[in-house]
This record gives sequence, structure tokens and C-alpha cells, in this order.
Amino acid sequence: MYVHIHTLIGLDYLYTRLEKLQPDTQPLFGQMTCHQMICHIGDLFRMARGEMKALEYGSIPAAEIQAMAKAGKTIPAPRGFDQSKGEGTQPTEFYKDLEALKQLINEFNTFSPDKTFPPHPYFNTMSHAEWLALANYHINYHLEQFGV
Repeated sequence: MYVHIHTLIGLDYLYTRLEKLQPDTQPLFGQMTCHQMICHIGDLFRMARGEMKALEYGSIPAAEIQAMAKAGKTIPAPRGFDQSKGEGTQPTEFYKDLEALKQLINEFNTFSPDKTFPPHPYFNTMSHAEWLALANYHINYHLEQFGV
């Protein structure tokens, strides 16, 4: 089942999956730790609310990113968001950071459908629906990365 953060059923399913994560949960692929992944997902929402910005924009064309996603390839994190390189929000306490992620998701769900978002480093201007689709994809991708 695919997480859809904008529905109660989807949120409940997301929280069930998140509860399966532990600080020592190992990735099936990639270099991030589970704790880094929690912060990394949160950074997408911090970006959406304008709290965080990438170090460069337009470095990879949107069409190339979409093709990589469709092919099941790993999409590089925007510069400034690569947890495996020590970028992005630094992990502190696992369960506190997990709760912060839930709060960020809940806050995102209160945004008006006509909200103006800051530009995304790969996709530039995005609507609420596009940010939502990206968030759902991003969360699912990383939960699958950690086997939940």
C-alpha cells in the first residue's frame, strides 16, 4: 500500500510504517542511516515551508529527474540536503526527530490548496498538488529503502 499523507487512512498507514523503524534499522540500499532518513524526509517539508533552501537550483533538469524516478533509479539529493554528506537537518534524538517529522507532515496538511510555495531545486514552481505528490513519492521511496 502506498502512503497518501492527505487522507486519514494514509496518515494512519504512514504512522504504522514509521513505528516499525528503530534507530538501528538498516537500509536495503543507499548510505543514509535510518535516523538521517527521518531528518531527510523532514527537510522536504522544511523546504516546502521555506525554512530550508538548496545550495543550487536547476542543476539537473526536471525531465531527467522524472525519468530517473520512473526507471527506479536513485535521485541525487539537492546540494545542501544530502544527509550522507552531513548536509541537511542534523539528527539529534531519534524519537524526537520522528515526532518532528510527524508535526511537519501535519503542518503541511493544513496548507491551503492555493498556497504559494518556494521554488523546488529541480522542479522550480510547484502547486500544492505537485508538492503533495512529491511528498507522497519521497516518503514511500525512503520507507521502502528501510524495508517498511
